[in-house]
Amino acid sequence: MLQVYNTLTRKKEIFKPLDPNIVKIYVCGPTVYDKTHIGHARTYVTFDVIRRYLELKGFNVFYVVNITDIEDKIIAKSLKTGKSWKEVADEYTADFFKAVDALNIKRAHIYPRVSEHIEDIIHFIEKLIEKGHAYEAEGNVYFDVDSFSDYGKLSNISRDQLKPQEEGPGKKNPYDFALWKKAKPGEPYWQSPWGPGRPGWHIECSVMSSKYLGAQFDIHGGGQDLIFPHHENEIAQSEAYFGVNPWVKYWLHTGMLIMGTEKMSKSIGNVITVEEILKSYKPMEVRFYLLSCHYRSQLAFSDEALKHAKAAYNKILNAISSLQSILSEVEAVYKVSRNSIELIRKISEIRAKFIEAMDDDFNTPVAVSALHSLTSLVNKEVIPSSDVAAALAAIRVYEDASRILGVFEEKFKGEGDFQLISSLINLALAVRQKHRERKEWEIADWIASELRKLGIELSDMKDKTIWRLVGK
Repeated sequence: MLQVYNTLTRKKEIFKPLDPNIVKIYVCGPTVYDKTHIGHARTYVTFDVIRRYLELKGFNVFYVVNITDIEDKIIAKSLKTGKSWKEVADEYTADFFKAVDALNIKRAHIYPRVSEHIEDIIHFIEKLIEKGHAYEAEGNVYFDVDSFSDYGKLSNISRDQLKPQEEGPGKKNPYDFALWKKAKPGEPYWQSPWGPGRPGWHIECSVMSSKYLGAQFDIHGGGQDLIFPHHENEIAQSEAYFGVNPWVKYWLHTGMLIMGTEKMSKSIGNVITVEEILKSYKPMEVRFYLLSCHYRSQLAFSDEALKHAKAAYNKILNAISSLQSILSEVEAVYKVSRNSIELIRKISEIRAKFIEAMDDDFNTPVAVSALHSLTSLVNKEVIPSSDVAAALAAIRVYEDASRILGVFEEKFKGEGDFQLISSLINLALAVRQKHRERKEWEIADWIASELRKLGIELSDMKDKTIWRLVGK
């Protein structure tokens, strides 16, 4: 039974969606003023795995990720570069999608942009004013924090701990936050009942998530740095507007990616972009690395850890290739030995541990550990015995893991192509075996050498030759 850790209640809870027919998820998307870095990637890979696992368990998922395309940092970048705010936003939105696709992150169903929802945001603010939760002051509109008694329930911050959230004229309290910002000279703006201006950051997510997911939905996600003030403010706005409690049933937050002693942040300048890291590592090696740590824990970035993840990932790929080699020659299994049954039992136990880990708040490091156990079993017992029944059982576990974790797909995509490749390799091995039987060792070794250059590693067993595609 799936359990998730809910930041709102600060405990693990059995996952039960509001509507059994659909799970509705919203994740705070990028503010597109710079290139996507590996810290961002961790959050989007995490929620991609969560989505994939929910879908594998039979849930229909509707997934929304916003694009913040108008914000202070975007305006600053526009002024610095001489480009329009829209040119800046479009450039880095394209970079975001390039990173998403490279890391095999399934596209969300919709990516609403702030600039295309201004009218919705204005209507939302008008209703908050009407209900007594917001007020206008000199062309700005602020949320009245004192009007919402539950403020602080997500971050567990009491009213007397609140600090000023942002400067602004005419505020009732220093901790009130902006819903609408009066335009400054040279800034982009839209007309509103309060004069020209643009939305505050927090109101954007309340409006866009609710527009597509309704007055209540199942999962809201993002990094732990968004808990306060961003997500706290979202709750206040949305529950005040809709009169519901809770607005979101489960709040899930990813831990920070640490560089040295500080979190990876564009504002600090200690970022490594996805584009940069993919010059040294393959996308799936990076994705596998990001899943090596529980999503709620801090992940300390290091090149050494990435190299370790790369080696572990390619070891699994090699095991999968060897299993595919064994299975490529067999149409069906008609008889199994006691040893086969015992191997299948061990493989089933490993699969159960994998699923148990994923059911425990999407515990990917424990799930990956189960895959390492499977790989060890495959290399020590399945491959040496060329046990077809066990190979079939093991390959099914890797396929399930691939669908859930979004890795290993290079071994399972294009099965028709793989069958053709398998047939050609087996033909080359048959020719090589003929030369071996004639003791024409030089030609046999040459065939093995040429196959190795193509990334095909051979292992001569007692009565047959096993081949595998070697991960590079």
